Amino acid sequence: MSHLLHFAVVLAACLAAVRPLARAGWVARMPRTALLTWQALGLTVELSLLGLVLAAVFAPANRGLVPGLLNLAGGGVATGPLAPTALALGAAYLAARAGALGLVCRDLARHRRRHRRLLGLVARAEETLPGVAVLDHPLPAAYCLPGRGGRVVLSSGALRLLAPEQRAAVVAHERAHLRQRHDLVLLPLLGWRRLLPHSALLREAVAAVRLLLEMCADDACCRRLPRRDLTDALARFTSAGGTAPPPAGVFAAADTSVAARTARLLAPPKGTAAPTRTAVLAVAAVALSTPVSLFALPL
Repeated sequence: MSHLLHFAVVLAACLAAVRPLARAGWVARMPRTALLTWQALGLTVELSLLGLVLAAVFAPANRGLVPGLLNLAGGGVATGPLAPTALALGAAYLAARAGALGLVCRDLARHRRRHRRLLGLVARAEETLPGVAVLDHPLPAAYCLPGRGGRVVLSSGALRLLAPEQRAAVVAHERAHLRQRHDLVLLPLLGWRRLLPHSALLREAVAAVRLLLEMCADDACCRRLPRRDLTDALARFTSAGGTAPPPAGVFAAADTSVAARTARLLAPPKGTAAPTRTAVLAVAAVALSTPVSLFALPL
């Protein structure tokens, strides 16, 4: 039973870490490191859930799960009394997880394909912003449409609201989302949210990762353009009193915790965060290596 207990402890520790990680102050200083930590946490949860199922199957043998599977294929290892139930639950979990992720991908592709066709019909080009689609809409809006042939879109309201340098900063922010494929980073969490739509813990995790993705795009923009341009653009979006609601499946420039992002841009972190970054990545690596090692090592 030791494998079963170890996987249960790892899973419980990961779930307990979600809220502290979502509310941690250091993530604003190191958003890319925080994203890696979230990805390690998510993968650890997935492996621990799968490990729980297999550990219940091989509990009497108390051996590594990969050796157990190999021996089971050869008919040489005993399985526990929970094996039929565990295998049924494991198959149901994998089917539900894959199905939810498939439905999320299908819905996103459908929304994006429909919006791409709409842009082809009604969007216009702007000479001062090459490669940007402009939609005639009185409310300010700025977003990117990820996927094949990803595009940056501004509304005519945003063009009137923003100065030329602020427009350039917003476009650079949105292009960073496209270039870094932030839509793919969110997919696993969106799949979980499809399975557990009422989970407060999951809502907090999705919101935290969305904010980190916006911070990463902010940083990419500020490496190329003055920080003040993006700060002023966000401030103008805030003071406009309302923005056009973004379509489904896009990243909007002023859609996620604008106040927190603006405060971060106005007071960038000073000094190096290398020791903290190393410590955080080490903890994430240890957490991820624990279920991986349990698959192979006997206890």
